[in-house]
Amino acid sequence: MGMHLNPLTWQLWGYVVLAWLMCMVVLSDLLEHRIPNAYISIALLLGLALNTFGPANGHEGLLAYFPGALGFWPALWGGLIGLLLFLPLYFVKAMGAGDVKLMMALGVFVGPGDALNLALCVLIIGGALSLVRMLASGTTALVVHNLKGMWTDVSHGQAPTFNPLSQSAERMPYALAFACGLLAYGWWRQMGGLPFIRF
Repeated sequence: MGMHLNPLTWQLWGYVVLAWLMCMVVLSDLLEHRIPNAYISIALLLGLALNTFGPANGHEGLLAYFPGALGFWPALWGGLIGLLLFLPLYFVKAMGAGDVKLMMALGVFVGPGDALNLALCVLIIGGALSLVRMLASGTTALVVHNLKGMWTDVSHGQAPTFNPLSQSAERMPYALAFACGLLAYGWWRQMGGLPFIRF
């Protein structure tokens, strides 16, 4: 792949793959309230392949203004960072396992630096979408009650005694926040914007 594709063509193919993946994931989350492991597995394999066999071009990454494949190990490291960033939310039952695995898959595509920044965008947009949904559905009191209960449990070193994914208002399909976050952060990087947090 690296010998036949220039960096911009490689980036375009990467965007096509990501767009297809996110459409499938969002549709599944909207209709079935789950993200199938098959989609995650395909995403992991495609992300690793793109970054292993693509044109290096300075290893800037898929979302960069001057794109270039990261290589196998940085892509894998990006997936691990994506997983570790959202794993605590799964442990407190604030996010489903499919959402955590989706962040891992996206981390493989974008690499460690962009994975951290993408996760930040996803959380901000997810919070905004959840707020809009809460206000529109009139469930503010229930959400506040659940958050107080979770905070009380966690501050006492206990696991939450309620499951916010099933006992709160309707579960928001969080894949929508991933898609919007990816779109927003990808646009920012394409406009020449630097990662918000660099390491």
